Amino acid sequence: MDMSLSPVDELARLRRKIAELRAREAALEAGFISSCASGRYHGLTCDLVVSHTAYQVFDISKLPPDTLGDDLYYATKQVTSIRIEEREDDALPAALNAPQIMPLLSRP
Repeated sequence: MDMSLSPVDELARLRRKIAELRAREAALEAGFISSCASGRYHGLTCDLVVSHTAYQVFDISKLPPDTLGDDLYYATKQVTSIRIEEREDDALPAALNAPQIMPLLSRP
């Protein structure tokens, strides 16, 4: 099986690349925030705007304990997530030799 066609491995590669890009983005943003006053800064193809905004947030720690402990104010929500787990070995799992439950996803 050509591993470059595996949607699982493709998703894992994309997430690694996105993590690298987010780290670079965070480093650049931190540099602009720490060294630039509010305003517009010009690049070769884009402008960067630094702005500072204050807003109010709801502070749950200030609620009375009887309100915090009341089930009336809580709701349960279902969350679905997808996690990628690296395998320690290079051997293909037996499941790849069996029919796939998930249809292979086509690329755009």
